[in-house]
Amino acid sequence: MNLYDVIVVGAGPAGATAATVAARHGAKVLLLEEHTQIGRPIQCTGLLSIRGWRLARLPKSLIVREITGVRAHAPDGSFIDLGGERVRAYVIDRDRFDQALVERAKQTGVEVRTGVRAVSLEAYKNDHRTLWVESRDGLKEKLRARVVVGADGAHGLVARQAELPPPKKRLLGLQAIVQYTAPRPDFVEVFFGERWTGGFFAWAVPERDGSARVGLATERLHQAKESFEHLRAERCAGGEILCYQSGMIPIGLPERTVADGVVLVGDAAGQAKPTSGGGIYTGMLCGKIAGEVAAKAALQGDSTARALREYEVRWRAKLERELTLGFHAQQILTQLSDAQLTQLLKLLREPELRALVEHYGDIDYPSKIAQELIKRPRLWKHIWPALPLGVTQYLRMLLV
Repeated sequence: MNLYDVIVVGAGPAGATAATVAARHGAKVLLLEEHTQIGRPIQCTGLLSIRGWRLARLPKSLIVREITGVRAHAPDGSFIDLGGERVRAYVIDRDRFDQALVERAKQTGVEVRTGVRAVSLEAYKNDHRTLWVESRDGLKEKLRARVVVGADGAHGLVARQAELPPPKKRLLGLQAIVQYTAPRPDFVEVFFGERWTGGFFAWAVPERDGSARVGLATERLHQAKESFEHLRAERCAGGEILCYQSGMIPIGLPERTVADGVVLVGDAAGQAKPTSGGGIYTGMLCGKIAGEVAAKAALQGDSTARALREYEVRWRAKLERELTLGFHAQQILTQLSDAQLTQLLKLLREPELRALVEHYGDIDYPSKIAQELIKRPRLWKHIWPALPLGVTQYLRMLLV
């Protein structure tokens, strides 16, 4: 039976970051990945903010494109371009990005095993958790660790068997690489409208020349494929599908992300951004905290929930308010009619409001725009009459 200080289940950005940081703090760490190839299958759009890129600290060769702005398409077919004057985000080579993070973990001393699936997590006993894993050939193995970090995604085994509550909601992210040349290669396109989005939003992210990552996020699983086909045919010139990439997006923070001998991070902890579904930046940010706290608890011989609560306190101090506001914004957006969405996007043609959005727009912290808007009552006369009730309630939340 193998004994570790920390076992991390899931080798995505959150898990790889947690493993690396735990090892740097002196822990004996095992990183497990159920798939045989790190970074595959791809289940992410791979759009990363400058802030997230700086946090990752990886070679620039992993950047596919620089993004300077966004073209927002309204349900009535109109659109507005925002930004364009500076780099705001990067499209990254997603599988190589994950592979680079795991290679760094190895160089830090982390033991990495691929093609190994966690199948059972036993109750906390004698200051340890026992984790049963199974290899591709069906061989089962018993592992022990003072702390198990669950970075195993939206339907993670670790959270379920540690009896930790799930995120409030799960969306389907349906995406494909499509032959499509974007109107501007440095702009991301976002689409709003019931027909194309299934009730939330859709996107086209330029990849390499002549292709784009086209997809949508929706709660309506039964409607997703039909909505995607409408989007591809009507908004993306019917481009040929080169391959599909899809996955579940958990949003809405659970009440707890720690238990005796267990820490949850990334999608397993519902730490994806509700307004975009992105989770690379938030996962790595929380992964750093998780790795540090897990290592300290393991090496001090106290990995109870009380000792691990430091992780809960620290990551919530950085992200809880933003992710909670984002969850409310997502709920509001899904309730708006096409006419309301069109009206809201048309508000951005007001020069001062547009300038505010372009200056303060932040894909990691989208509430900054609303916070700045509250400071400028002279703009309210332009937008307040057009805002649905739910949006005004959201703005009032920012004052609390």
